[in-house]
Order: sequence, then C-alpha cells, then structure tokens
Amino acid sequence: MPLDLLVLSVARCADGRAVFGFAETAARTFGFVRLVAPTPSGILYLQHTQLGNAADPRPYDLIRVEAPWADSRVTQPENRVVDHTPWVLLERPASLPWIAAFERNAANSGPLFGGPGRAIRAPDRGLARSILCVQPEEARAVCEWDERNEKYRVRLRFLASGIPYDLPLTDAHYSAILRSAGEGVFTLEQIRCRTPHGLRLLVTLGEPFHGWCYKMVAGILPSRIVTLWRDGFSPTFPIPQRNAASRPLEHAGSLMAGA
Repeated sequence: MPLDLLVLSVARCADGRAVFGFAETAARTFGFVRLVAPTPSGILYLQHTQLGNAADPRPYDLIRVEAPWADSRVTQPENRVVDHTPWVLLERPASLPWIAAFERNAANSGPLFGGPGRAIRAPDRGLARSILCVQPEEARAVCEWDERNEKYRVRLRFLASGIPYDLPLTDAHYSAILRSAGEGVFTLEQIRCRTPHGLRLLVTLGEPFHGWCYKMVAGILPSRIVTLWRDGFSPTFPIPQRNAASRPLEHAGSLMAGA
C-alpha cells in the first residue's frame, strides 16, 4: 500500500542517507517514519531515493513511496522498509494541511529519550520511539577539525527544556554548509537557516553501538507557517486524499505554506 510522506529530513548515514518524514501511520493517526532500504544495513542510496526528473527528496516535499513492511530493528520502531518501486513527488512544497498537521504535533518536553546524556543504554526489548521533535530555546552550529581522522565534525549545541545538549548533526544540507564554512561556532542564520516563525529539531537515536544508542540531530526544521494555534486556538486542516496521477508537482495558491 502506498505511503504519502511529508519529508522532514534527508540525513547522512554512513556512506548513504536516511530519510525521515511524517505520515499517517494508522487510521487518522499521524507519526514519524524512517525509510530504510531492504538490506541488512537499511542504508538508502541514490538508486532508492530518486524522484524522476525532480532529483532527490528535500524537506517539506510531499512524496509517495511503497513501504509495505515494518523493520525488525527493535530500537527503531518507526522504520518502514521501501521496495524497488520508484518514488513519486506529489507536491513541492507540501500544501498547508500537511505542514500544519506536523507543526500541530506536540514537541517533546523534558529530557530527550528519558535522560540528559548523549546516549541511552541499548535495551534488550524494543523502544517506544527513536524519533523526537524538539523546540529548542537556543541553538548554535559547531564545526571542529578531527585531527585523528583528518576530517571535520559537525555538531549542534542547543538548550531544550532547560537542558544543554551537544549532539552530532547529520542533516545533510546544513552539515554540508557547516563543513564548507570551516572551523567555528555559528548562529543558524550564519549557516543560511532563517527561523522567523520558530524552529524545531528532529532528534533521533542511532542503532546500538557497543551497548549504547547515541542521540543525533537529523534535521533542522524552520517553521514554515506562522503559529496559528497560540492562545488556545487550534484550527483543523483536513488532509486531502491524493491521486498521484493527477497532482501537480508544484503547489501554488492560498494553501502554500509561507517560507
């Protein structure tokens, strides 16, 4: 069965990528999804993620994929395994109902994944979730030279629920900008991330490594619409049914989310 997915992030994963999104995971229930390849590693490569002439997926695209299977990784319950069916771009950018559905989704409060550290113990049984959305109180991007491995390391330092974090940044777009900037500590505006309407971060857990699941920032997500649901007002935007054969690739008009 096809899955319509609001792309939230394309993140670096080893020598490939991971794609994170927001989708209807059950009847009228929306949640986070991590798309993985039908391989032991689950890493996606270019041949998995092509959108025809539209090239690669990017944040706030609305795409349609065939992801018929749940993944067996107990520490990543949001995983869905894609098949070899080509991905389809429905809207670029996605229309307001989709973005509003995501931005209405409650951000995490309290320590990330139950603790303030940079990792959690890999559980013997499954985790309830491995993807969180966070509204940081402040954020700085960091690029440091790793002399041992002779390459740049990029991180995001931020404050959430009063707790400071310093986590690896895997967001493919912003990590590439950081590496090109060289060593230093940067504001988000300095890495071309404008956030006039607010900011959310997509924080994820990696697969177990020496008994630990490490936290990382997989996406930096500037809000695309002005917050309409402040002061107790929460409008409802119904998600329309999509027909991939008849949808335009570029959405325009009054439902387009403001940048």
